[in-house]
Amino acid sequence: MALSTDKAGRVTDALNSRITCRAFLDTPVPKDVLERILQTSMRSPSGGNLQPWKLHVMTGETLAEFKADAKAKTLSGNMEEPSHPAYPANLWEPHRSWRYKLGQDMYDKIGIARDDKMARMVWLANNAVFFDAPVGIIITGDQRLEMPQHMDIGILIQSIMLLAREEGLHTAPQGWWRNWPSVTNKFLSIDEGHEVLVGMAIGYGDPLANVNNLIADRANLLEVSTFYD
Repeated sequence: MALSTDKAGRVTDALNSRITCRAFLDTPVPKDVLERILQTSMRSPSGGNLQPWKLHVMTGETLAEFKADAKAKTLSGNMEEPSHPAYPANLWEPHRSWRYKLGQDMYDKIGIARDDKMARMVWLANNAVFFDAPVGIIITGDQRLEMPQHMDIGILIQSIMLLAREEGLHTAPQGWWRNWPSVTNKFLSIDEGHEVLVGMAIGYGDPLANVNNLIADRANLLEVSTFYD
């Protein structure tokens, strides 16, 4: 399936055409479009209507400075202590195999060999520049939040991603930003006692970038579901 640059007219179309976009055009996102997506996403449900999120939305000069600092720190190799680990320790099957296959499929798309560690590090640094997207978002929350509130923030992320497809945009949700508190705290007004939970790149996907032809496998419904009559 090739990258769709069309606007999605139905939720089904939005979900089926959504990818984690890893190459964006430098075309700016109109401010009214961005604000419409984010304002509508505020209708996302949360348990008890806690709305446990805060969005830090960057464009223009602020985003450029943020990305430059993040890329320099990434290429230095000095990883910081993440606010939350990306995955459970000793990841088990079938999740371990799904994760491994996605990574291998991605590197095959961009032509980087498994043992080329330098090329892989350079490629990973694209995370630090939001894959060149013109909009970068950091979502923070109070450190006292529990697992149900983290689930609520996941619902918000999904809302943003589907609304973006409705506007002909693409996104890349990024747990990557949990690894760089020195960057986020330097540039953003993060409340005391709050932490980075996830980031997101938003923009117009590059239809000519081969990495954007990567379609992650999904389990068959019957592999992960049990129906009870």
